[in-house]
Amino acid sequence: MSIYQDIVETIIKDIQNGTLKKGSKLPSIRQLSQTYACSKDTAQRALLELKYQNYIYAVPKSGYYVLEGRNEVDNKVLLNLNDYNQLAYEDFKLCLDESLAGHQDYLFNYYHEQAGLKDLLEALKSRLIADDIYVNSDQIVITSGSQQALYILSQMDFGNGGYKILLEQPTYHRMNQLVNRQNLAYETINRGFDGLDFDRLEEYFKSGQIKFFYTISRYSNPLGLSYSASEKEKLAQLANQYNVYIVEDDYMGDFSDSKNLPIHYYDTQNQTIYIKSFSMALFPGLRLGSLVLPPNLKPTFLSHKGLIDYDTNLIMQKALSVYLENGMFQKNIKKLGDLFQQNMSKSQAIIDKSKVSIPFQISPRHVTWQLPKEFSLEKFKAHKQIRFLESSFIRPTSETYLQIGHGQELESFIKLLKKTK
Repeated sequence: MSIYQDIVETIIKDIQNGTLKKGSKLPSIRQLSQTYACSKDTAQRALLELKYQNYIYAVPKSGYYVLEGRNEVDNKVLLNLNDYNQLAYEDFKLCLDESLAGHQDYLFNYYHEQAGLKDLLEALKSRLIADDIYVNSDQIVITSGSQQALYILSQMDFGNGGYKILLEQPTYHRMNQLVNRQNLAYETINRGFDGLDFDRLEEYFKSGQIKFFYTISRYSNPLGLSYSASEKEKLAQLANQYNVYIVEDDYMGDFSDSKNLPIHYYDTQNQTIYIKSFSMALFPGLRLGSLVLPPNLKPTFLSHKGLIDYDTNLIMQKALSVYLENGMFQKNIKKLGDLFQQNMSKSQAIIDKSKVSIPFQISPRHVTWQLPKEFSLEKFKAHKQIRFLESSFIRPTSETYLQIGHGQELESFIKLLKKTK
């Protein structure tokens, strides 16, 4: 056995038997070369192999740390979202600890980059490119959550002559609150199970009054809808034709099929503002978001942002950059995606077996049903096995929609649905 193989196998064994625990720092390249009487190149090659196999991760200017034992990775099964939140929290805490160690340069000094911490911008660039968002790091801005980004965009002059915001309906409830509480000029366009009326959309764009169209392209909130590829191409084409910007909120984009690309992918004329948050991919308490801006809008955006906060939380920015760079994000998001896909497949099988004819849409978090007019909400509200929160009922127009969770809740809903016929 070569020295290189000996180093790799010894460290793997120590990780699997618990001698080296998750988060433990490995010996330095110098220490390994001395212990194994080998060159530093051999020691570094062994560490890179362990990193490639996802046993360890690198922290710039600090060293290598244990990511997670292979047996632990293979055996850890996520049963629900709470399991994932706990996993993500534990891993992110390691990254947070690392961000506090030896980084007094940004902890105790002002950081004069409103766009965000350089380390995070570079890490996000790589992540976005992996998701088919082809950008340079200087197009990315970090914000204190997507809500801050949306607020700033609502205040900006986009330079295209538009003064109204166009909102799809139903949509993210906080976006509705944002325009209503500020008495902003806005219009709405319905987007239901039958899709978006593109003729109506073009009329709005052609009017010259719309500065941007806010839409959730993949797994929309609350109906769980996704545009087809041809619809996304059409949106990008209309935005370019009439000089209207698209604000693409992609909060669930991490869980979309690889063939389901964002609108930004189809936009070649810098008319799309892409927003990505991390509340779903990590946990709701992480108030960090990012957006990709057309170059001509970035100075105006940063000018507004500078009036709200001097720097978005730098410690959390550093922790997120470590989390992205060391492979934890990729590892954990795959686990959550697998959990979502499992739930969606089970729900599809339940619905197929039931032969219920009511229109529905399956998304990672729930199943949305378009209810018939004769549907009695009161009967379902009284049912103990279904969590009927008032927010589960969506009435954007004459249609009524109902969100039902996966699993037992869905089965109980279908049984009750059949009884009402």
